[in-house]
Formats: sequence, structure tokens, C-alpha cells
Amino acid sequence: MKKLNVKLPQGGSKRALHSGMYASALAVVVLAVIILVNLVIRALPTKYTEYDISTTSLFTLSDTTENLLHELNADVTAYYLAESGQEDANITRLLDRYAGESSHFSWQQRDPVLYPTFAQQYDGASAGSVVLVCGDNSDVLSYNDMYEMDLESYYTTGTANYSFQAENALTSGIARVTRTAAYQLYELTGHGETALSDDFTDTLSNAGVTVTSLNLTTAGSIPADVSAVLINAPGADLTDAETTILKDYVANGGKLFVTTDFTTRTPNLDSVLADCGMARQPGLLIETDTDHYPYGYPQTYLLPKLAGNDITAGVSQSMMIYTPIAQGITTNDDSEFAFTDLLTTGDNAYSMENYATAETAQKADTDPEGCFAVAVAADNSATGARVVWVNCPNLLESNINQAVSGGNAQFLGSVVNWMNGEQTTAVINAKSMSAASLSVPTSAAIPLGVLFTLVLPIVCIIAGAVVCVVRRRR
Repeated sequence: MKKLNVKLPQGGSKRALHSGMYASALAVVVLAVIILVNLVIRALPTKYTEYDISTTSLFTLSDTTENLLHELNADVTAYYLAESGQEDANITRLLDRYAGESSHFSWQQRDPVLYPTFAQQYDGASAGSVVLVCGDNSDVLSYNDMYEMDLESYYTTGTANYSFQAENALTSGIARVTRTAAYQLYELTGHGETALSDDFTDTLSNAGVTVTSLNLTTAGSIPADVSAVLINAPGADLTDAETTILKDYVANGGKLFVTTDFTTRTPNLDSVLADCGMARQPGLLIETDTDHYPYGYPQTYLLPKLAGNDITAGVSQSMMIYTPIAQGITTNDDSEFAFTDLLTTGDNAYSMENYATAETAQKADTDPEGCFAVAVAADNSATGARVVWVNCPNLLESNINQAVSGGNAQFLGSVVNWMNGEQTTAVINAKSMSAASLSVPTSAAIPLGVLFTLVLPIVCIIAGAVVCVVRRRR
């Protein structure tokens, strides 16, 4: 038998080899690109790679938090104490958002099983806590600081509704561990003033401000550690001795926050404000712009315009300030103080001068009309004195503050921080953990049921049959 020698063409072999090498190289390049893209995506801040689709925006940071994180100049580390596999996803996702907003913030998990002595270094630390550390300063946030139960709802309905306030706890904690100074606000007493409620003291505490009562009649002077003095709508006037003390305090660069009741005559207190170039606008302010008073309420219940400046920087843009029953403030252009209007009425408001005898809110021909200042800041650059006057007795009332979801408390905190030259940290509202259930009305349930159980399956079957027939004919 003869042997057949079959010789394969050399060209085809080389082409096959080249194609194989090209395919292999392409696969390596594609794999490298995929790995590189994956690394880049993982390096991006969480806010760009994960979308917050929760109904109450649980993981969307407020302007207050973002501003604080952007201005961090010291490294803050958060240690989340939780066993592996038992982490709270809400807390870890929020910590990721914080870390993605600032290179000075980072967080690590500490498993109590693997690190049994870690929590012992910090008072109050336990499983579920977050420990914030900045240099030698530390602050412990308990699980209950981040989740708050509505006790009133629980006792009335028997249902435990929780709100997620971890952002407020974390932001306030960061402010505490990075703050290098503490401030003392003295709250004047002895004239029927209303003491600040927790709404306001919590906001001030978050800003590093401690509130202490001060009776000038018994104390005889303003303490040396004072940062600012608060006079909250006194029901009686200052004594002559108190007036002298306050005038000297302001003249020497003091900081003063005053709210007043226009129905109470306080000539001595008015003289302190007059030395700062401010006086009362006679009459009761009446608002005509429906955007500046609440629906269904009298036009004297003002929702004034908030100025945007360094003084009000701590008030969230979405918040409102509520000043029901207020009077205007005028300023003296010849004063040594520079003035900034903080809260103003609409452009067509008017001041009713005969309010004591008026039976309606109708404007009289003699009533002045225009835009009136409800709150004014006076700043003396030569002495360093800063005075803010709000001519409304209800600004610092708890029920008024709650009516605007804490806007008035944020306003107070922002002003006091401006007086102290500090970054403002406002109280951030808690976010509800209860999501409204989706219910489909009966009128829509039947058509939808027919659509998804009959129409769509039949359409898919017909489409599949048509495709098969077309392919066979080819």
C-alpha cells in the first residue's frame, strides 16, 4: 500500500495561531478593563454608586451635615461595634455616605468577639454603639441615640414606631469631638422670662453652648466666662442697675440676643437696644402675602423671609421661621453699628398702629406699608459687640418651634454660633422608619389581574409562534 503524504498549508496554520493570540490578548485586555472599571467604581463615593430610594430619604445627607464634613480639618474615625453578620445595614450605609463626603472621615467595624476589650476604653460603649474619635477626644453614640421610639404612639396605640435619627447623632458627635472651645450662654431671669425648652437647649448643646440661668439682681454682674446673654421676652422691665450692667457689657464687646413683647413696656431694655441703633416700629405687623402666613391663621401669624448670610447659615434651606404676633424694628443710619435684616415681612405688609382698638385687620390710611424687619443683627466691628433683636415674644416657644419642625431652634443656634464665631451645627430632624403600604384599589385590581395573568402571556405566546413560523419559512 502506498502512503499518502498530506501537507497542510503553512499559511492557514499561521493565521490560526495569530487569531488565537489576538483573541487571547483581547480577552486579557477586556478582563483588565473590567477589573479597572470595577476598582474605579468601588473607589467612588457611595452617593454616586448607590441611590437612596427609601421613602423618607434615610441615607441622604442634609446640607448641615455636608457643610460640616466639607469643613473638617481634623481626622475623625468612627468605630462601629457590631458582630460580623449582625451589622445594622442602615447604620453602615449612612457611615459610607459620611466617608464618601470627606477624606477626613473614615469608619471601621469592631467585632466585640474579636476585640473584647475595645469597648472598655470608652464609657457607655457597647454592642450597637458608634464611637467617634478625633485625637484625644471621643464621643459614644448608643443604639438608642440613633433609633428613637415614639412613646406617645406606643402608649396610645400599642404600636412601636421608630424614627431614624442617626444623622443627627453622628453630625452632632462629630461637631463635639472636633470642637476646641466651649461656650456659655447666660439666660436672664427675674422678669417673667420663659425658660428655654429642650428644643432649643439641645440645638445649643450640639453647637457646644451650655445654657445657664442668670439673675443680675442677685449676681450683681455678668460672669467672666460669658459668651452671650439671652433676654427672652421679659414680662417686666429691667431695673436701672441691670440696665447699666448690660449697657457696659455691650459697650465692651458683649454678645446679646433679645426677644421682646410689644405689649409690655420696657423703656430700660429699649434704651439698651437704642444704644445699638435700634428702635421699635409702632404698630402690629399685618402680612398681606399668603406665602408669609400659615393657611387658615390670622395675618398676624408671620412666616417671615429668612435672609441668606453667615448669620443664618445654620438654618436648613427647607426650614421656615415662625414669628406670630410681631412688631417691626427700625435702625439708625448714624449708629456705630452695622445692621443686617435677618427676618423680614413681604413687600406689601403694613403696621397697624391702632391695633389696640381695631376690630378688623383692615389697613388704615395712616398705617405705614412696605417691608418690615422682624429680626435685626447689629455688629460693631470696633468693639466686637454683636446684638440680635427679634421683636416677637413667641419666637422661642416650644409649640411655635414645633409648628415649623424646629426652624426657630435652628435660627437661635445659628445666631449664637455667629456670635461666637463658630461653625453652626443644627438639630437634624429624625426620619420615620414607617413606610406607607402600597394598596391597589379594587377598581384597578381586576383590570391589572387580567392584564398580567391573561393578556400578556397570550401576547408572548403569539409573538413566539410568529417568530418560529418566520424562521422556518427562511
